[in-house]
Amino acid sequence: MRMITRRLSAVMPLALCLLLSPGCDKGPDQLRDAEKSYRDLIDRRVSPLDPAWDPVINAFEAIPKDSKVRPEAEQRITAIRRLREKLPPRPLATPGATGPGTSEVDTKRAACEALAIRLGQTPEGADREPLHQALTDCQKELVRLEAHSHPPGEHGHDHGGEPGHPAH
Repeated sequence: MRMITRRLSAVMPLALCLLLSPGCDKGPDQLRDAEKSYRDLIDRRVSPLDPAWDPVINAFEAIPKDSKVRPEAEQRITAIRRLREKLPPRPLATPGATGPGTSEVDTKRAACEALAIRLGQTPEGADREPLHQALTDCQKELVRLEAHSHPPGEHGHDHGGEPGHPAH
């Protein structure tokens, strides 16, 4: 009987730890409460820069590091902090904007220049003829584009109409 009592007394603390350990993690309850606050701010469309988010971040950070839900809390913290970061400055020029280098004429002119440079660097031989023909075609297209391009604010009808359309 004494042996059974000793074994039982040795096993009892281990059994209690195993039974109570899942209930010891308060992280899921804390996560649920933090998520409720998180959702409330999202539903109200509160800006991430608003100080109302500070308690939500603190609630997620209060979840114990050893909790099984801590990785999910870390994801929320990271997401909120990323939205709070300062945005990079807007570029001074954007693709598709107006100005030098953005028109079809400027693009074609640059292409013709690149072909002329390649032609000048190519030694005499069979490789020069295709480049010469490509440069000639490029220059013809450039002349056509320049003839029909108009500065911003001017329209084709201001200069006698578009090709094939009579002037007003």
